[in-house]
Amino acid sequence: MRATTVGFSGSGASRRALRWTVQDCAATGRPLHVLLGPAAGHRDLDAVLGEELLRVAGREPRFDVTLTTDDTARALLVAAADSTQLVLGCGRDVAPLGPGTGPVLGAVLPRCPVPVVLVGPQAVLTPARRVVVATDATDTADATGTADAADTATDGAVAAWAADRELPLRLLTTWRARPPEPGSAEAERRHAHLLAAGRHHAARARLSAATHRPVHADVVEGPLADVVPRRLSVGDLLVVAAGAVPDLPVRTLRSPVVLVPPPSTRPPVPTGEPGDRQRVQVPPVGHPALTGA
Repeated sequence: MRATTVGFSGSGASRRALRWTVQDCAATGRPLHVLLGPAAGHRDLDAVLGEELLRVAGREPRFDVTLTTDDTARALLVAAADSTQLVLGCGRDVAPLGPGTGPVLGAVLPRCPVPVVLVGPQAVLTPARRVVVATDATDTADATGTADAADTATDGAVAAWAADRELPLRLLTTWRARPPEPGSAEAERRHAHLLAAGRHHAARARLSAATHRPVHADVVEGPLADVVPRRLSVGDLLVVAAGAVPDLPVRTLRSPVVLVPPPSTRPPVPTGEPGDRQRVQVPPVGHPALTGA
C-alpha cells in the first residue's frame, strides 16, 4: 500500500496538515510519509507527531520521515510520485479565490501527478465522515447535455479516488446561466439548467459505478464558491477536479479540499533523488525523544 506524503516546514499551516494526515492515515490504514523541509526543526516535528499520535483512536499509522535540503517544490513532487496523495497546509495569506500565489503551492499544484489535499486555516481537523464531490456544470456540456472527453476523464479520476474511501457519498453540481441576450433570460436559464442536469446525471452514474455505493446528489444554481461552503458539514472531505481550485475559497472552508488531476493531463515530475535527502527513523510514541524526558 502506497503512503500518504505530507510536507512539513514547521509553519502553522504545515502543522495543521500533519495533524490531519495522522488522523486520516489512522482511519484508512495507509502509511504516513513526512517530508521534512530544510527550514524545519526535527524537534518541532517530534512534538507535533508525538502529540497527535497519542490522540489517535485505535492503531496508529506506520510512518517514516525524509529530510531534504533540495528545492522544496521539487522534493514534494518527487515524493508525491511514489505516494497515493500529497497533503499540504494552506495559510491565511492565500489568495481569496484559491492557492497558487505562494512559491511552493504555485509550483506543485499544476504539476502534481497525484491528488493534492489542501488543509486550510479554517478546516476542522477531524477524521472524514463523508465525501462530497463538487463540480461546476456551467458551460461544460454540449447541446445534447453530454460531457466532453475532458470532463469524462476528470469525472473518472474523481470517481476512482472516491472509490478508495468507504464513506457516504454526495455529489454536488452547480450551474449558472450565461449572460442572456435581451428578452431571452428565461430561455437561457432553462437551457443552462437542462445541460447541467445532463452533466450531473452522467457524473452521478460514473461515481456510482466506480464506488458501487449509492450517491446522494443535488443540482444547485449558483457559483461553486458560493454554494459549496453552505453545503459542507464538519467531517466532510471536499473533492474537486484540480482545475476548480481558483473558484474555491480554500482559506475559509471548514473542510480539507482534495484536488484530483485528470489522468490524461498529468505532467511528468522530476525523477531521481531530490538533492540531499536522508530517510530517518522516528522513535515510537512514549520514547524520550518524543516526550522530552
